Amino acid sequence: MCASALFAGLSQEECLEIASCASVRTFARDELLFMQGQTSHHLVMIETGSVKLSQLSSSGSEVILRLSVVGDPVSMHSECMSCSHTCSARAMEKCRALVWEYRKLQDLMVRYPQIRKNIGQITSGRLDELQERFREVATEKVAARLALALQRLSKQVGKPTRGGMEVSLSREELAQMTGTTLFTISRILSRWAEKGIILPRREAVVVLDAQRLGQAAAEDI
Repeated sequence: MCASALFAGLSQEECLEIASCASVRTFARDELLFMQGQTSHHLVMIETGSVKLSQLSSSGSEVILRLSVVGDPVSMHSECMSCSHTCSARAMEKCRALVWEYRKLQDLMVRYPQIRKNIGQITSGRLDELQERFREVATEKVAARLALALQRLSKQVGKPTRGGMEVSLSREELAQMTGTTLFTISRILSRWAEKGIILPRREAVVVLDAQRLGQAAAEDI
């Protein structure tokens, strides 16, 4: 927990004190941690597992905003105890999380102002990432967007496997992350698989050669 950006600049003793004020929740695979539109009452930090944050449009289309892993806070409204969640969070695998009630969190931030500073820095970093992804959607071709997404995901949530890094996302989820269609994603992945750059699996993609992935994206139309 002390390695989490949420507790940067705090001592191990302070981290343990803050953790003692949290409750522990376990979520099964595909279970919702919270739903878009629900009132937010807690700060949730992932202790084990990974979580998908997504948003639904008025027409029901889903867009994946980010994937969160161990140490990531997935619900942060430190200045508003009655705000609504702007997205939904769903466990991608069995997860264990630390959960703080906002009233308790407010008390902790008075005692440890570094927490508020860290929340601000995390929020700023996520905004920068979303801006970068928006630029990619606006300026890059689909193949380049997919390659950038797989490279980023390999670093964030990739799991070492034989010959490469496995990203546990389906083709449909990759389409949601890159603003394109399932057909287009499948077509591009098939080409890259033929070149030995990636290995497609049923609900995942194994990146075999990250460098060649970027080169192939530049050559793809």
